[in-house]
Amino acid sequence: MHRWAIAVCVLICLTAIFVLYFASIGKPPLMDPDEPVYGQVAKEMADGGGWLTPHLDGIPWFDKPPLFYWLTGISAKLLGLSEFSVRLPSAIMAVILLCLVYALAIRDFSRRTAIFASIIMATCLQQIVLARACVTDMTFAVCLTAALYAYRRWLDGRIGWAILCGAMTGLAMLAKGPVAPVLLGATIIIHLLWTRRLLRLRSIDALIALVAFAIVGLPWYTAMYLNHRHAFVEGFLVANNLTRFLSAEHPGTTGHWYFFLLNIPTLVIFFFPWSFALPQAVLRGRRTNEGARLAFVWIAVVFVFFSISKTQLVTYIFPLYPAAALFVAFFWNEAADGDAKARRGITIATIIAWVLSILIALALCKMAAKEFPDAHSAIAKLGVALVVGLTLPLIGMMAIRPKHVPSPAHAVAPALVLLGIGMCLFAGTIAVEVMPIVALHISTREVVQYIPQDTGITVAELNLVRERHSILYYYGRYPIHAGSFEDAERLLAGPKPVYLIRKKSEIAKVMANNRSGTMKCRAGGSLAVVANQPGEAWRGSGSR
Repeated sequence: MHRWAIAVCVLICLTAIFVLYFASIGKPPLMDPDEPVYGQVAKEMADGGGWLTPHLDGIPWFDKPPLFYWLTGISAKLLGLSEFSVRLPSAIMAVILLCLVYALAIRDFSRRTAIFASIIMATCLQQIVLARACVTDMTFAVCLTAALYAYRRWLDGRIGWAILCGAMTGLAMLAKGPVAPVLLGATIIIHLLWTRRLLRLRSIDALIALVAFAIVGLPWYTAMYLNHRHAFVEGFLVANNLTRFLSAEHPGTTGHWYFFLLNIPTLVIFFFPWSFALPQAVLRGRRTNEGARLAFVWIAVVFVFFSISKTQLVTYIFPLYPAAALFVAFFWNEAADGDAKARRGITIATIIAWVLSILIALALCKMAAKEFPDAHSAIAKLGVALVVGLTLPLIGMMAIRPKHVPSPAHAVAPALVLLGIGMCLFAGTIAVEVMPIVALHISTREVVQYIPQDTGITVAELNLVRERHSILYYYGRYPIHAGSFEDAERLLAGPKPVYLIRKKSEIAKVMANNRSGTMKCRAGGSLAVVANQPGEAWRGSGSR
């Protein structure tokens, strides 16, 4: 390939990565309930709250281990606290994950399969979403995938890779918790049993890997136990790990028997648009080579573990996506090599994805009309982008037959690239058109800007649907909770300045009692704030 062609390919790849993961990540506010928590902990670390024990509102916070807090805190310290700086670590981790997927694929498959796997991983829906979010899941997936890659290399006999496997497992435990060594340990044992090499665990390499794991992963846990004792054991190990696995964290939505199957639609939707080729790809490729067997065991362990967990979130199975991308890439490569059955399977999977894209587009428009009317136009564009992105590769695969081209690869590979470009178009529309509007409904940034920084005022909230940690992040303290409408009325009728945050759709009931005409209201997104003694900043337009 000529140098100019290589330069063009590199430029296209960099542009795609920018559009997928970095474009406009600093524009939307941090969205409740999770992003403001991680942002606030990073904020308190960067402001001198200490780097060992995470704190939320000055109180030790044991929801997650510290690795992602450290990354966001360092980013905030270097770049200044902003939405961009606290989301940047996830975007960078997403790029690292693509490199790991490529490395895993090229170890046991062809270079073309590795390129396909990177494109597939880069453009699946969950990867795009998590790369743009200030949450731990992308960092956790990178640590786990790096540990798997190191284990795969260790199987070839080099002790250094065993050390790296142990160290990355330790980092994974610092990213999410004890679930990391449980998942990786189960995968390694099952894989070694399958390949009849279980005695490898009795080698000096395995012992050194355990030592590396302990050196990296255990010091923070030891320090937390020594410093906080019962609070750490109960708050982190019991409440945020064991209890979540054994009982439903969200009663009424998880914990029922049929939720053992929840990860099936989760995988279909969030590995979109590649998910419909996954069953065929796994069945066909699971015994192909060492890497395929390892990927198959990893998918099975992660999927089963989080399916039997009573608490389930759509992000829990994300760590299996790199292995899923490897299998789907293998399947596309088989089609590109002229396998008629694989090509037919890819075509059928693409047709199903295209049909689903139409249904998703219609659902998005219906949701916009009900939940985000001010974003209706942007969400309609998002639906169009999704359908167009799936239509182009489908037309290419249906119109171009192998007999019309020099080789099947000339038909299949462009279709995969077009599908990836379509997802870039989808991601770009989310970043530029949709999220800046929708995020205003999932954050309090726009309303708290109307509340003065005065310790003498009372800030209250009434009937907010979700936890509003963004109030703490953007305003600096939590509001008090008004237990009922009558409580809110009494607060507003009192002598002290009160700023009441409530859903915008319910604010008319509050303003109906504004007999004196002194109360003013300002709206932002789906929320509004009512002040009984508004300051000078409220005298202009926008109040009523």
